Amino acid sequence: MNKPPITTHILNLDTGKPATGVWVTLYEPDSAAPLATAKTDADGRVTQWDNKFTLTSGFYRLHFAVGDWFAKQEKSSFYPEIVISFHVVRADEHYHVPLLLNAYGYSTYRGS
Repeated sequence: MNKPPITTHILNLDTGKPATGVWVTLYEPDSAAPLATAKTDADGRVTQWDNKFTLTSGFYRLHFAVGDWFAKQEKSSFYPEIVISFHVVRADEHYHVPLLLNAYGYSTYRGS
């Protein structure tokens, strides 16, 4: 199985464990049209999307449905969703966008 050009990983900072079962939607560059969706696996990762795609340069968005995920954990959350916009400059590179979260904050960075 080949790794897609964009991957993500969610860690819950309250527990130090992966956020399993979070729906993630990837949006096309400069568009409101969804490109692909996936649910984080047991390790909190999206390593396969429901749709294969070719990377082009542009501004992509990852939409994380964290409010639903927190509700399933019977926890309240300040953020019902988290949207991370990022710029793909070189379409031949891999882009890994991790998300570290808790109920009242989050952080992200470009991973490897």
